[in-house]
Amino acid sequence: ETNTTELPLNYLTSEHEDYEEDLKYECFRTSYGLTVFISICMGISLCGLVGNGTVMWFLGFHMKQNPFTVYILNLAVADFSLLLLFFLLFSTVLSFIAFCSYLYNFISFYLDVFFVIVFLSHFFDLSSLGLLTAISVERCVSVL
Repeated sequence: ETNTTELPLNYLTSEHEDYEEDLKYECFRTSYGLTVFISICMGISLCGLVGNGTVMWFLGFHMKQNPFTVYILNLAVADFSLLLLFFLLFSTVLSFIAFCSYLYNFISFYLDVFFVIVFLSHFFDLSSLGLLTAISVERCVSVL
């Protein structure tokens, strides 16, 4: 028979729990695959920054300006800005993964930085796509 008047207290916990201990374990539970992926993306972003910086330097200072080179220069600036924002985003995520237990109090700051970087990334991505469209349309019109 089941006695419902005397319940054992084995499975009951107090109202107060130590969430900081859980947070430390959650911080260390991030997968190493994610960290490796973000590190590889940072390396690719650095290579793209160097390439677009070289294009900007060459087209901005060493070549005669014509409408086509101005389009390419603006495209290189938009791509450079996008890659710089990606690099900042990845470094922000890596720093939060590395110092999660110390930076947990600054989570609202990290979320604000993340929101601003994502918004600017969308802006530069759309401007880059717009420039590619303008270049394609101008080339097609010049052929006609």
